[in-house]
Amino acid sequence: MSIRPLTESDIPAMTALARRGLEFESLDQELIREKTIGAADFDPDLGLAVEEGGRLVGFAQGVVAGELDGRPKGCVRIFCIDRAYRRQDHGTRLFDEMEQRLRAKGAGIITIMDSPANYLTPGVDFRYTHTYCFLLKRGYTVFRENHNMRCNLDIDAWPDLDAQVANILETGLEIRRARPEDKPAIMDLLIQEWRGWVPEVTSALENPEHTLHIAVQGGKVLAFAAYQGNNKTLPFFGPMGTSPSLRGRGVGGVLLRLCLRDLARQGWGYAIIPWVGPVGFYVNYCGAWIDRCFWAYKKEV
Repeated sequence: MSIRPLTESDIPAMTALARRGLEFESLDQELIREKTIGAADFDPDLGLAVEEGGRLVGFAQGVVAGELDGRPKGCVRIFCIDRAYRRQDHGTRLFDEMEQRLRAKGAGIITIMDSPANYLTPGVDFRYTHTYCFLLKRGYTVFRENHNMRCNLDIDAWPDLDAQVANILETGLEIRRARPEDKPAIMDLLIQEWRGWVPEVTSALENPEHTLHIAVQGGKVLAFAAYQGNNKTLPFFGPMGTSPSLRGRGVGGVLLRLCLRDLARQGWGYAIIPWVGPVGFYVNYCGAWIDRCFWAYKKEV
């Protein structure tokens, strides 16, 4: 067994391995690339491949960003060991190496998969029982439960949506798709209210058709809703935010529905609303339900 750096040529084998080992996820090569060597914050020192007899049997990608419990945070963004090679020391060796490298990069605490801005899932799906046992054995503890919601999509679900946008315009507030020239005003809002969402919103602005709707008044962006800024080949919604001065006027609900209608027009029959906080908001505006539950793990190092 050997551990080496990940390379672009590993993407097909990583995807095939992950489809077998991460059976509750919908995965393709672009998504695997997005979480590893294609990430904006990709660190080649933290991209690791496990080989056995010249064959890829495991991989992991780490990142160091942010803080948790007042300590610099490292995260294992994604990892997988081939089912045929579990309980044979491959995962242990991989994590020994990853944890050592994250410590060397300054991490004082390590979490699993809940990497802000670019994550496959906001933690480990509780159904991955083998992962649960493995992480507990390594000294990781569950410190939070996160949820994804899901809703059905129908292009014709809200026939009065455009009329709602027009009615809001009469109040002096314009709701529309973001344009390239809007980026400075969008960043101003994010830096003031939701600095942690800058990478995801920036990613949404980089899509060929900006996957971001905004509310603008007097040249200032006061609300936004994005989709496919993360997990770009899946129908992921979010993030979204409304300035405190604008809350309670239904603007957030309109922005949400505009994004969901766009996903429906792409041909999706459902949308994923990840890492949800205000469950009631999504129940009210799009009939969403809690679909998946994840445990967030941490370990001091």
